Amino acid sequence: MRTLLLTAFAVLTLASACNKKVVGGTSGRDGLTTTSKAEKIVKGLEDNRFDTEYLEGSARIKLESKQLNVGGTATIRLHKDKAIWMSVKKFGFEGARALIRPDSFFVINRLNGDYTAEPLSYIEQKYKIPARFDLLQEIVLGNAVFFTRDLEMDQTGDLYTLSGQDGRFATKHVVDGRGFKLMEMTLNELAQDRTLSINNADFRKAPGKEDEPDFAFARTVRIDAEATGPAKLDLAFSKLKFSGPLAMPFQRR
Repeated sequence: MRTLLLTAFAVLTLASACNKKVVGGTSGRDGLTTTSKAEKIVKGLEDNRFDTEYLEGSARIKLESKQLNVGGTATIRLHKDKAIWMSVKKFGFEGARALIRPDSFFVINRLNGDYTAEPLSYIEQKYKIPARFDLLQEIVLGNAVFFTRDLEMDQTGDLYTLSGQDGRFATKHVVDGRGFKLMEMTLNELAQDRTLSINNADFRKAPGKEDEPDFAFARTVRIDAEATGPAKLDLAFSKLKFSGPLAMPFQRR
């Protein structure tokens, strides 16, 4: 469980920069080049980011991996740019708790007594990559994160696929042009053969956030890495609140 959590966090923070440079130049029937079309999709994603100062959500979760297959409920709390907190329960009893801050992270696995308290630099030392709290925050909110500087675009009906690749990473974003909803985000670290994919679904208005873009109430996260093997996490939010401040207790006992 500890290795799976660390690997997931590491893959989520693989990028040190989010510069976006879109390539291509063929003009379509509408007179727009693929470059300008892709830039329009990227801008649409940025303009339709879901934003909030506080988030508290209850969710059903199911984890499937070679080491563990377990389901339960989770409470997830976020204070923008400050902290992300999660408590996972099974049959009403807490099995794990995690707290991530911009400079550190803490994990308690009550099932076997494991406790981890490390600076984010631990991720950088172990995986040789920069750790970024802001990237993980965007993923919790269901927003797009761009890992490479070069993007190309393909279109199938209302679905747009933005793809990029450099010497280290290959990325893919699938976007529903009707409202610029992020349907899928995939990152593949080529040399390490590590892959992360996130699928968003069940888009609808969140209570109290009717003026914000639709929120993805359902997520499926897939990770395939040498350290863990393939793993899948299904998450479905059932309740959401956006008031604060929020308590984020973290005791080892």
